[in-house]
Amino acid sequence: MTTPGLLTDRVVLVTGAARGIGYAVAEAVLAQGGRVVLGDIDAPACREAAARLGGERAGAHALAFDVSAAAEVEAAHEKIAYRFGRLDGLVNNAAILDEGGVADTDPDRFEAVLSVNLTSMLRMTRAMLPLLRKSEDAAIVNTLSTQAFFGQPNTLAYAAAKGGAASVTRSMAVDLAPFGIRANGVAPGFVDTRMAVTSEGTHEHADPAFREFYLERRRIPLGRAGTAEDCAGAFVFLLSPLSAYVTGQVLCVDGGLSATY
Repeated sequence: MTTPGLLTDRVVLVTGAARGIGYAVAEAVLAQGGRVVLGDIDAPACREAAARLGGERAGAHALAFDVSAAAEVEAAHEKIAYRFGRLDGLVNNAAILDEGGVADTDPDRFEAVLSVNLTSMLRMTRAMLPLLRKSEDAAIVNTLSTQAFFGQPNTLAYAAAKGGAASVTRSMAVDLAPFGIRANGVAPGFVDTRMAVTSEGTHEHADPAFREFYLERRRIPLGRAGTAEDCAGAFVFLLSPLSAYVTGQVLCVDGGLSATY
């Protein structure tokens, strides 16, 4: 007898799913018996990612759109409504990285980063709410970062967005509970994705100072940077019935980084 997956027959939308953590989450949803809509602004990469997961026959559907554009988000809602009629899970994962501190962050750029990394969580949730309300057990999972809780040089806009996302997650949990919709967050630490590559083209985790401080000195207690696959299980848990009484929480997936000082 085949054991049903944790997400059997559930429909989950993952934004920023063409690569990195979003792709790993999409792959994990399929592995647990669900169907996944891969949303991403990069249309060719989005289609290629869905194809790599087996395409629509396997339950992987590509849907290219920009989470910072209200009209495109609404169009995505209409397409999902037509195809599936409901949505059981929404993973607000799309984000852009920005390097800049207080002195050199242009306010317009600051607003642009917040639009993608923070405001999109509200934009997406409002648009998908009618579909989520049709589910018997809907769940929203927002991707945060440990930068929501700690200061780090030259990440003003990114950190502000992720810090705001922690508060947004709690507010969503309270506001949406009467509809039976749970809202939680996952806060990855240092994870080996495209965002770990600096603007100079070097890999953050290969930097000698990073390796000495975070790995050799065990500032990350597990002694290594994480992978996108390390994060996927936390999303599956928060999307699944296993977390039926969990809402308004943020789960750090950081190798123990947030447990140290």
